[in-house]
Amino acid sequence: MNLTIEEALQNYPLSRARIVAGAEGLNRVIKSVNTMDAPDVTDWIKAGEMVFTTAFAIKDTPEDFLNLLQKLNDSNAAGLGIKLGRYWNEIPQIVINEANRLHFPLLELPYEFTFADQMSALIEMEIEKNTRPLQDALTIQKNLVRFALQPGDSEHYFERIGEILSHPIAIIGTRGQILYNTCSWSEEEILKDWPWNPRYTKKRATNGWICAVPLLQEENCIGYLLIMPDNSNTIQKEEVLFHQAAEILSFHMDRFQDDYQSIDSYHWTLAIDRYLQRKISPEQFLEQTRALQAQTQEIAYICIKTVVSSHQLYSLSKDLRKLRRELIYHPYLQHKKCYHLFHNEHMISIITLPEQERKQLTIIDFSDQISSVFEELLHDNDPAELRCYISKPKYNLADILAAKDECEHAEHLSEKLNLSRKITLFSNLEFNYIFQHIPATVLSQFSTNLLRPLLDKNVEYSTEMIKTLDTFLEHEANVTETAQALYVHRNTVLYRLDKASELLEIDLKKVSHLMQLKLALLFRKLAKDSN
Repeated sequence: MNLTIEEALQNYPLSRARIVAGAEGLNRVIKSVNTMDAPDVTDWIKAGEMVFTTAFAIKDTPEDFLNLLQKLNDSNAAGLGIKLGRYWNEIPQIVINEANRLHFPLLELPYEFTFADQMSALIEMEIEKNTRPLQDALTIQKNLVRFALQPGDSEHYFERIGEILSHPIAIIGTRGQILYNTCSWSEEEILKDWPWNPRYTKKRATNGWICAVPLLQEENCIGYLLIMPDNSNTIQKEEVLFHQAAEILSFHMDRFQDDYQSIDSYHWTLAIDRYLQRKISPEQFLEQTRALQAQTQEIAYICIKTVVSSHQLYSLSKDLRKLRRELIYHPYLQHKKCYHLFHNEHMISIITLPEQERKQLTIIDFSDQISSVFEELLHDNDPAELRCYISKPKYNLADILAAKDECEHAEHLSEKLNLSRKITLFSNLEFNYIFQHIPATVLSQFSTNLLRPLLDKNVEYSTEMIKTLDTFLEHEANVTETAQALYVHRNTVLYRLDKASELLEIDLKKVSHLMQLKLALLFRKLAKDSN
């Protein structure tokens, strides 16, 4: 038994008892219950024992009662309950005074109940107290299983996991971004000592206890489930449930906002998929999505095609799904409507700009933000050599097919021009797309006229200089980025640019001269590829 006297007094029929003295000792723990009507009972009393008596053995003198009280206290007994009305009608004042001095609980038991009634009630209370955590754990486990089998509205499943566990939680992404949080801790406190090892940890933090359970998919850590329980006893009782919640969360992380998790999403995705594969006409597409369009307020659409380099195709599914998961949980995209479709050996993403954001964000800013998000994710972790091609924003839903075509043109031109960037915007290659229709002889004549002073040098020198100029223009005339891309010192880049300016008789600080150089280099590539 492991009840405090205060807890015991909340249970019927002991709730009918009266605290006569020693109220400051109500936190004493009852380990067992005994009855006493023999004079030598104190020889058998154990620590933590609650004693019930009718006062038969001490009925003759108050001094015997006082002596009994002191012996019980010396034995670390939990307390003494007396049933008045049979041998004693009241408890002597000297006993009450001593009980108060010792902080030893002295109770007047209800006369109408037997000792057996009260002892049985304590045993039942102890059983209930011990089984309640098990019952609570079983309820949590049932709810977790029910959620795993029928996730329902997946857009709120972080919230649902927190409700089932009944503790503050936080979900951390692979890059340390907080995807969901219900605790009052600061971001600095939550992410202390980041990055973490992909293993389960529990520790005492500044604000309380924290359990970090890694979210694993095929032995890869895709994030962490953090639980902030009230105390270490809760951890001991519910630790297994924390791991079960993490397993369920890991399974659904890859399916969160999946194309088939709601009727509307399914209809949207199915229509978009058929349209992008040219299985239906623009008119049919708009007709099939008419009802859904009425529910949305998107004013711009951007299409992104993500591909994997040919020598990495073995990891296609895993790495593209990982990228999709990162996109879904990215703070900028988390509350936008995004559709990710897997086609053959690539992924098509359609990202929308809601009308309510239009006042705070221009279309150009929206396009730049999308580009930055993809560049950030591919830069952080790109084992599969992913490449992304981004369309210009489209203002009509039917134009997403044209947006997909722009992505494919960007991919084709990027390969043709041998561009090394992970992110390629069609808007940056739009001139290339137009100029590829100019006859190769015209392109070659224009480029040769401007670049001849360089081309007349030895092959090694001219190749190095043209590569430097190409990289310089590809990185928007940024010397530092050019040096990093070429793996040379910044001063080396400046020296080469000065020599090129001198040879070609151009000023790289003038926009018109930069434009001529860019066209010459572009035309040279296009003419070379045409041959």
